[in-house]
Amino acid sequence: MTRRTVEVRKPRDIGDAIRAVREARGISQEDLAQANAYDRFYLNRLEAGRSTVYINRLLRTLKSLGITLSVTFDASELAAGDGRPDG
Repeated sequence: MTRRTVEVRKPRDIGDAIRAVREARGISQEDLAQANAYDRFYLNRLEAGRSTVYINRLLRTLKSLGITLSVTFDASELAAGDGRPDG
């Protein structure tokens, strides 16, 4: 299993990671949003780095404390695109 870690420096980094794994698993924005009890438009904004009020506060707080936030996911899954919706 190959793992990929991306340092989160801006909200879009989180959105890119979400989109990459969602697409690799063959899950639509609509299905993922419904599974998490929010609408597709929120997920679309999140993936685009535009739904950022709380994420910006979180990143600013972490930065002021010298803490680094990273996202780690299975990179081999992205290559395989196995379609497992085990979200």
